[in-house]
Amino acid sequence: MPDFSCRLSDQIQLKTPIILASGVSGNSDSLLVRAAKSGAAAVTTKSCTLKYRPGTDNPASSDWGCGLITNLGMTNPGVDSMVYLINAYRQKAADSVVPVIANIYADNVEEFADLTAKIKLAQPDIVEFVLPDHDQGLIAEITAAVRANAGTIPISAKISATCVAIGKTARTAQDKGANFITAVNPIPGMLIDAFAAKPFLSLQSGWITGPSLKPIALKCISDIYKEVSIPIIGMGGVSSGLDMAEMMLAGASIVGIGSAIYYRGYEAFTKILEEFETFMNTEGYNNLAEICGKIWR
Repeated sequence: MPDFSCRLSDQIQLKTPIILASGVSGNSDSLLVRAAKSGAAAVTTKSCTLKYRPGTDNPASSDWGCGLITNLGMTNPGVDSMVYLINAYRQKAADSVVPVIANIYADNVEEFADLTAKIKLAQPDIVEFVLPDHDQGLIAEITAAVRANAGTIPISAKISATCVAIGKTARTAQDKGANFITAVNPIPGMLIDAFAAKPFLSLQSGWITGPSLKPIALKCISDIYKEVSIPIIGMGGVSSGLDMAEMMLAGASIVGIGSAIYYRGYEAFTKILEEFETFMNTEGYNNLAEICGKIWR
């Protein structure tokens, strides 16, 4: 059996390289526990902001045949409630507890600094922050602000697939103190109801996830891998063990899943890992170091 243990840093050792990505099951302590008990080696909260943000009206999500398109309007309980949620998750998970990644989102540098200081109270294992798609100066300032306020907690810069210079952005984040890169955020899109002659989603546009995102994510992860020396948390359209293998071959050290839960249920964690193990055995890989970034070595 291949060695699936994954050391991201001196502080973080994962049993396997498959985790729960942000955006799915991350707004409930009970669902984080369910993901942990279903085989996620780490769990990520949904993005939280400084203040509570309500959800949007339906329809907010749809399966369009090649993936999902969703726009929940950044609904979240706010950072103070998220601190409570993370603590509640740890208590409920008990012996099944796995590392927790707190995802944060803000509109400016000052808010990112405040958010990081507040979420630090929950002592997440990683603070994951969502970077803007442009302006290297702003990206550097945000990363430096999160790093300064996170204390000893490792931080991961999450980058969107729409970022034009994604390798340069990742390198800027690394230079300013990011311990990891999370890639990628979904891409914007729209569905139109031709019979009603209007956009399908209540907020008009949304974010595309699922199988159609995978080729884009693979390209982004490859570009990032060539530019940085820190681990990449890869995600975007992974729904099988072969998808997971492709993402690690491109350069990801660990892989996050989200929409796979929609397609395969919470059993996706164990099923995808079993399929990945079969691939590793069939192809003669003994450990994760042998497969990570292999197509570029």
